[in-house]
Amino acid sequence: MCLRVAFGRLNGYKINPNQELIAIGVTNTVGTVFGAYPATGSFSRSALKSKSGVRTPAAGILSAIVVIVALYGLTPAFFWIPSAGLSAVVIHAVADLVASPRQVYSFWRVSPLEFVIWSASVLVTIFSTIENGIYTSICASLVLLMIRVAHPRGNFLGKVTLRQSRNPSEIREVFVPIKPGKGDSKQVKVVPPAPGIIVYRFEESVIYPNTSLLNDALVDHV
Repeated sequence: MCLRVAFGRLNGYKINPNQELIAIGVTNTVGTVFGAYPATGSFSRSALKSKSGVRTPAAGILSAIVVIVALYGLTPAFFWIPSAGLSAVVIHAVADLVASPRQVYSFWRVSPLEFVIWSASVLVTIFSTIENGIYTSICASLVLLMIRVAHPRGNFLGKVTLRQSRNPSEIREVFVPIKPGKGDSKQVKVVPPAPGIIVYRFEESVIYPNTSLLNDALVDHV
């Protein structure tokens, strides 16, 4: 599923995540009646198709024909292809999916904690197995989610007036967090709401474990 999202990001199109899950589920359900192998997502085949410039699902039909011909007519010839050659083809096809240093730095800017989880899963995958890397990322993400739910983030907001440099008459007002103790910036002045008015942005879902923290934050501020 993540592979489809990555290809969609690279090629500029949107995907329906449920579509692949439904297709695999129906295939495995019907395949059990005929004793077929379980169907899963194909990482290498999708990467090779993307590298070859495939644009439509019709390539899957052509790939199926090639596979059938290879299994029934070219198996003796494929036996002599070195494993290193096949590995090189796959590595070359998936090279574009490796994150660049600039993209990695953007991960750090968005969320340092999630960047640490990503780095840990990559290192575990390289030095251990893919399964251990997946388990590491899932468990760490679950722990981070529970911490954020139990201790949600939130900010009191103030108003900032923005003017365009080319058209000073055009004014736009936005609300940004008020960070007490740091002072106002010389370039941007955050104006708090009028007395008696509070603007608070709660960044997590309001559920039973965090309602008391939300109530304490608002009452203490008042």
